[in-house]
Amino acid sequence: MNTLQTVTIYKATQKGKGQRLVEQGFQPADFPYHPPNADGKCYFAAPDSRRLAEEYHRYYKDGVLEVTIDSETYDRHFKPLERPYQGGEQVELSIPHNLFPILNLFPRVLKPR
Repeated sequence: MNTLQTVTIYKATQKGKGQRLVEQGFQPADFPYHPPNADGKCYFAAPDSRRLAEEYHRYYKDGVLEVTIDSETYDRHFKPLERPYQGGEQVELSIPHNLFPILNLFPRVLKPR
């Protein structure tokens, strides 16, 4: 029997925005591109870095959004985006607008804290 392997990525959402992301997915309008302050990317904590999203939740206070992705898709599209967060042990992903359609294919769950 072949079982699908998955990974979960995590995002702390700003107050009042988490449920909309669950229902409508990630839209470019929600992540504007206005240099130098806004780069248009959606930032997530990588699969083994949930603690990073929980740290941001202390400020954003809306919960932690979990997106579960099959491992093959993650490895192909999202793993190359992994970077150490501020040079530390935690790993972040900065997902650009062009990958939102792929990201939106996967289940999203908002977990309150």
